[in-house]
Amino acid sequence: MDSVKAPPSNDSEAELRKRTDSPEIDLNSVLHLIISRSGVQQKIHIKDVIKTEKLIEDIIEDGPDALQVIADFDATLSCYHSAGKKCETSYGVLQNSRLTPEDVKVRGAELFKQYHPIEIDSSISAEEKALKMVEWYERKHDNYVTSSRKLKSTDITEMVKEAHLDLRDGSDKVLGKLHSANIPTLVFSAGSGNVVEGVLKLRNVFHSNTKVISNFMEFDENTKELVRFRKPVVHPGNKNEAALHGDNGQYFDKLKCRNNVILLGDTIGDTTMAKGVSNPNAILKIGYLNFNFDQQLESFKDAFDIVLVDDQTVHFVDALLDIVLKS
Repeated sequence: MDSVKAPPSNDSEAELRKRTDSPEIDLNSVLHLIISRSGVQQKIHIKDVIKTEKLIEDIIEDGPDALQVIADFDATLSCYHSAGKKCETSYGVLQNSRLTPEDVKVRGAELFKQYHPIEIDSSISAEEKALKMVEWYERKHDNYVTSSRKLKSTDITEMVKEAHLDLRDGSDKVLGKLHSANIPTLVFSAGSGNVVEGVLKLRNVFHSNTKVISNFMEFDENTKELVRFRKPVVHPGNKNEAALHGDNGQYFDKLKCRNNVILLGDTIGDTTMAKGVSNPNAILKIGYLNFNFDQQLESFKDAFDIVLVDDQTVHFVDALLDIVLKS
């Protein structure tokens, strides 16, 4: 691959090196070019520059026909905060809406208080935690299904319109470029699939190349009332091939020629989302670190190739795609 000379950057070589653990930073490298064009230089942290450069070079060399994108939704495609206020998650949209019955809200808050400490407890084994997460999600879903007043599909549409939930700046451009290049884009979410799709449709970015795997409500065709949630549940501990069943079971099998992945997530658990990819080659993991920066930065740098700290944009991904699509 021909070398590409980076344009002048506001960051000196020394400043870039402060945010990496590797001394080898080539200011003429493609990685530096992407960082410079992204405009978010001060938010980027990389532990292993040499490894990251190689992953990016492989993705560029193989081109768009060998690429797929896998992204989490909550606090990854969507902002963590916007207009000085923390954004809602997709389940938070359901929980907080004026259209959700009060008894569902109360019970939902009780379940969160019971199970969330388990979700974030690092002393609990992955196997035990997964069982508890399934238990939590099934009880959470039953809470909606057994309510005296059932939600309707039209309620979800209104909830999405009224929610404080924004996509990261530049998402429309990135998702549009992926669509134009016919690059399969999987949105893998442990949230509410109906809300995720609703947000993407409202923003006019739910394209034909996009697949959402998440927790979906099913509604009666006549009454439009909630009947059930599809199973199996997708929870934070099984966002990998373990969640691919039924209609989703063959998703990665159909993409066997696409061995390279750009993966986007905001939790260390999201790094497993590409586990079902057939014959993986270059998997570039980009992590959004949204809070507890000092406490979590090192563990994020261990898990992700590129860490974006308090970055409410997708400008780095956009700059990367520009080069991949020209290859």
